[in-house]
Amino acid sequence: MRGHNDEHPWLDLPAEELLMLAGFVRKDHVTGKPSYTLAAALMFGTDATIQNVAPGYKFDAILRRRDIDRYDDRLQIYTNLIDAFELLMGFVGKHLNDPFYLEGSQNISLRSRIFRELVSNIIGHREYTSPAPATMTIYTDRVEFRNPNVPHCRGRIDPLHFTPFPKNPTICRFMSQMGRYEELGSGVRNVTKYHPFYAPGAPEPTFSDDDMFTTIIPLASSQPESQPESQPESRPESLDIRILKLLNAGEQSKVGISAALGQKEISGQLNHVIRNLIDDELIDRTIPDKPQSRLQKYRLTDKGRAVLAGTK
Repeated sequence: MRGHNDEHPWLDLPAEELLMLAGFVRKDHVTGKPSYTLAAALMFGTDATIQNVAPGYKFDAILRRRDIDRYDDRLQIYTNLIDAFELLMGFVGKHLNDPFYLEGSQNISLRSRIFRELVSNIIGHREYTSPAPATMTIYTDRVEFRNPNVPHCRGRIDPLHFTPFPKNPTICRFMSQMGRYEELGSGVRNVTKYHPFYAPGAPEPTFSDDDMFTTIIPLASSQPESQPESQPESRPESLDIRILKLLNAGEQSKVGISAALGQKEISGQLNHVIRNLIDDELIDRTIPDKPQSRLQKYRLTDKGRAVLAGTK
């Protein structure tokens, strides 16, 4: 939240007060006592807690380019929604390109604009009591998002004429305060707006509201093959620049950076390079007074942007 708005009124609240204000604490109708909601467990719980209260909870990120019957790469996510978002975006960054695009005089990340919305949607609107996993599958010609759903109106959604309906308002509201979610219905609008620039000549995206909410994002024919997972580690000279390029598209946690680089876990080398980039003032922390915060992210500085511009 501090990285999104350093004057956010929730920043100085005690933890319990924040949870209550954000809607994560409700009165239990059986006992009459306040208790944590399912949304609280999903957003902040340990993996064990989440599996206990929502056994069907899972996000499955799959790459199917060469092996369409099984997969070329796969990431199964069982952790809290804060880290799940970073891991899913890391998978997107690893396997999908990000073409250069100017909006006015500003360079923006089309990949981030489109897929942040879609990842936010499968997190914010998933039916968490369903045993079916939410999936993001990357094919050669498209990306498909499918998440368990309680349909409000069945059938294909017309982006120009639809009424958005909140499925998990507590989760959506909190993600909005963190800057990961704009407003109800923004996903369909932004994807429709930016997709023609991201995948010129490709068919329009489709959104279908049913027992599984399905979004299909057609891709241009020039999407690159994914890079070998060992590349970041085998070429340490380029790791600095790769991290700068990732952060140029937006703030990222260390988990998100690691996933985008194709690493299964945060490596010692990644920790070392991030420390050096901070010491060189090329990146900085979004929560500088709490370096070890689990909500810590990293962002590009003006000096880092200048260095990155000089590598093009």
